[in-house]
Amino acid sequence: VLRKIFKFAVANDVMQHIPLFPRVKGRVATTQKRDYLTQDEYETLVKYAELLAKNETEVRGVTITDEMKYLIQFMVNSFIRPSDIRVLKHKHIKKMRDGDDEWLVLNHPATKTNATEVQAMPASVYIYERLVAFKKSIKLPCRPDDYVFLSQYANRNTAMEILGRLFREILTQSHIEEKTGKNITLYSLRHTAIMMRLIIGRVDSLALARNARTSQQMVDKFYASHL
Repeated sequence: VLRKIFKFAVANDVMQHIPLFPRVKGRVATTQKRDYLTQDEYETLVKYAELLAKNETEVRGVTITDEMKYLIQFMVNSFIRPSDIRVLKHKHIKKMRDGDDEWLVLNHPATKTNATEVQAMPASVYIYERLVAFKKSIKLPCRPDDYVFLSQYANRNTAMEILGRLFREILTQSHIEEKTGKNITLYSLRHTAIMMRLIIGRVDSLALARNARTSQQMVDKFYASHL
């Protein structure tokens, strides 16, 4: 940033030349803590999302509905990032079947790394079907080009801001952060999805990383390090 300021000064004849900058080597060794929910904490969060929806709790004029419960459940069963919610449409979701097994495949556009298909957990089928039924019950369309979450907001920045506020209210009412000292965000739901697979899923980190649109190095560094 400082170098850019000096370049701007030279371009506008405030200075004659850019001072010599030292070459800084090395990287910060610390890594950001990535909190996730345990199974009990996840179930508690879902329970409070359901309770606040039942009570029609409002946050800045927006009512919490069952859509928030389905959002939480969907993220934990599909490995998606919050940024994926911004672009995810119904046309990006396909139900697959192999014998008695059913699951969803997501092929939404890349929002951070790559656009490989994501194989969601089997529970995602029921969650998605319940979400669609709920949206239809309140007269919200579920056409292929409609967004899956908060489709009534064409401005996706506004949609994400609202989702963040509603999620924060649910989290506050659940008292999870107070009891655990964790820093839980929407992104923590993705962390939870990955950690649950590592803990109870019997899946190798390479397959998990590819399915979650990340690298094995990232999984080993930020997730497997908890184990």
